[in-house]
Amino acid sequence: MKGGTLASLALVVAGIASPALATVQSVQAAETVRTAGPTGGGDCKAKRDANDDPRAVGAQAGARGGDDCEGQRGPTGPTGPRGPQGEDGADGATGATGATGATGATGPCTALAAYKPNAATEVKAVLLDGQAWVGIRSLTPAPPGDFEWNNLSDNTDFPAGACGISVSDQAGLVNVETVAPNGRIWETTCTTDPGPPPDLTCDDAWTPVNPLVDSPPLRTRADEAMAHNHMPKTPK
Repeated sequence: MKGGTLASLALVVAGIASPALATVQSVQAAETVRTAGPTGGGDCKAKRDANDDPRAVGAQAGARGGDDCEGQRGPTGPTGPRGPQGEDGADGATGATGATGATGATGPCTALAAYKPNAATEVKAVLLDGQAWVGIRSLTPAPPGDFEWNNLSDNTDFPAGACGISVSDQAGLVNVETVAPNGRIWETTCTTDPGPPPDLTCDDAWTPVNPLVDSPPLRTRADEAMAHNHMPKTPK
C-alpha cells in the first residue's frame, strides 16, 4: 500500500501542474506579441498579427482599438478661401524733369501811336501785320472826320520785321519811326496839307538812325523781295 499510495499522489500532482503550465505559456505568448518594436509607435505588423492570434485573447486593447499605428494619409483637402487684399505700397520717386521745349515763333507786332498838332487835327500811326500806316483826320466840326491812311511799308528801305511804331510833329512835318528786329531804329517823314480836309504826302524813303549797339546789317523789304524772286522754283 505504501508504494501504491506514492504512485497515485504523483499522478495527481502531474494532472494539476499541466493546466497551470499551459496558462503560463499562453500569457508569455501574449506578452511577446505586445512587445514594442524599435521604432516610436511599435511594430504595426506584429500588433495586427497579435489581434488575429487566438493566444492573445487576454491582451489589453490600446486606446484606438488595439494598436497605436496611424492610418494611411488621406486625400489633400480643398483650397482655402483667398485672403484679404494687402495695403497699397508707397508712392514711387518723382521722375526727372523733362527737357524744355523749343521757343515758339513770335507773331507779328501790333502797335499804335498818336498826337494832335492842333485842336482841329489828329494824326495816328499803326503797325499791323508787319505793315506801317500813318493817317490824319479833322476833328472839327463835330463829329470828327474819317482818317486818310497812307501805307508806309511801300516806301523804299522799309525794315522787314519791324516791331513798334511812333509818330510825332517835327517842324510841321509828321515823323514816323519803327524798330527793326536787330534793334536798329528807322524813320521816315510826311508833309502835311492842312486842308480842309487835312492830307498827308508820304514819299520819303526809310533811313536808319545811329544804332544803339553794334548790330548786323538789316535786310530791307526790298532785299527780301529780291531774294524771294531769285529763289529756285520747285518743279511741279
